[in-house]
Amino acid sequence: LRRVLRKANSVNGLRRGLHETAKVLDNGTARLCLLAADCENPEYIKLIKALCDASKIHLLEIESRALLGEWCGLVKRDEEGAVRKAVKTSVAAITDFGDDSTELHILMNHLKKETAEL
Repeated sequence: LRRVLRKANSVNGLRRGLHETAKVLDNGTARLCLLAADCENPEYIKLIKALCDASKIHLLEIESRALLGEWCGLVKRDEEGAVRKAVKTSVAAITDFGDDSTELHILMNHLKKETAEL
């Protein structure tokens, strides 16, 4: 998932934060939505889940806002590559996955299996 997010970010296909994510979910251009499990605002959770259901967009929950922020590229690193400063985000959406990759195929197969189980 981290590599898919990194590739989406490189082709400008990643939207971070509630405002940007809500816009792409509402107009139906999002292909995948990510929500932090430790989101502090229950209204955010209700809104994102409702928009994903209405647009029939897959929703994945990530453990923490800090991890989601790091995976979305909202970090500054020092010379050794360790995280120096990280911005947390509660929600993100992918509008363009970029090039095909094995990571993307694994993610899409996981989403298909998850949908089939419902």
